[in-house]
Amino acid sequence: MKKHPLEEKWNTTAWDILSAIERGFRAQVDVKGKLAEWFLFQKLEQMQREGALQSVIWQDKDGQPDFVVPYAGREIKIECKNVRSPSQTKRPQGSARVELQKTRNNKKGEPTRGYKPEEFDVLAACLFNFTGKWEYLFVATRRLTRRPKPLERFLTIMQPVPLQPEGFWSYDLFNAFKDAIK
Repeated sequence: MKKHPLEEKWNTTAWDILSAIERGFRAQVDVKGKLAEWFLFQKLEQMQREGALQSVIWQDKDGQPDFVVPYAGREIKIECKNVRSPSQTKRPQGSARVELQKTRNNKKGEPTRGYKPEEFDVLAACLFNFTGKWEYLFVATRRLTRRPKPLERFLTIMQPVPLQPEGFWSYDLFNAFKDAIK
């Protein structure tokens, strides 16, 4: 059986890698975040193969959105986040939230790790932590709430996410694209 390149690079087995991840809460959160991006990337690539998208760029750089996709003469920036696990939220049954906070502080000395609305156009909220499925609801960033003054230039850290399409939230990525460019 052929080894995965990471097994070769780290001189270990997939079993050992997964066993190490299993023992680390933060590692599991990180891997689930990357899996959410991976499955969204596969969805975007499929849309590209079908001709619905011209191209897809998956970025893995601090301070950059996860994906960039040309649409209607613009580059649409997509940020992908997992909804918080039900055990991590003190909200009513059937209610989810996504945390919009960067891993690292802003290099310009901003007082927060928050996102500004202009940093991405569309949020892809992965519902796996609630549904057990790698499915997404999409919303234009302009529909997300902002923090109260004096930090209104930042998005609220905890954003509510419905568990099915509702209001401006949709399973259809193009609905969010169209709303983002209005």
